[in-house]
Amino acid sequence: MPIRREHQITRQMLRDEPDTLWVFGDTLIGKSLGGQAAEMRGEPNAVGIATKPLPAMDPAAYFTDADIETFRRAAEPPCRRLADHLRSGGIVVWPAAGIGTGLADLERRSPRIWASLEGTRESLERL
Repeated sequence: MPIRREHQITRQMLRDEPDTLWVFGDTLIGKSLGGQAAEMRGEPNAVGIATKPLPAMDPAAYFTDADIETFRRAAEPPCRRLADHLRSGGIVVWPAAGIGTGLADLERRSPRIWASLEGTRESLERL
């Protein structure tokens, strides 16, 4: 199974499996230590996919459906990295709770981005 789900991800897990890619919800600016990023940010095998523009809680810090193209452009490089890794026989770990499900609240705040992200995950699972 190339994509594995984990309920609790720790920094040590990333270090113990350096050939595995670990996915987390990130920000467009690549800065935040909240949520999943707290355990993954800075590790070479961590792959962040932007689920929020900014690491804050004000309305401008969240994606809306109007941001779909910005999201797609930002998500393309990390998703390509994940796909290439899977095609070469590698393992990817996706948080069991998903990404964009916690602080980003994508399903409620941006259903189009949520659907795009879920579609991407499903595509990766078929590789």
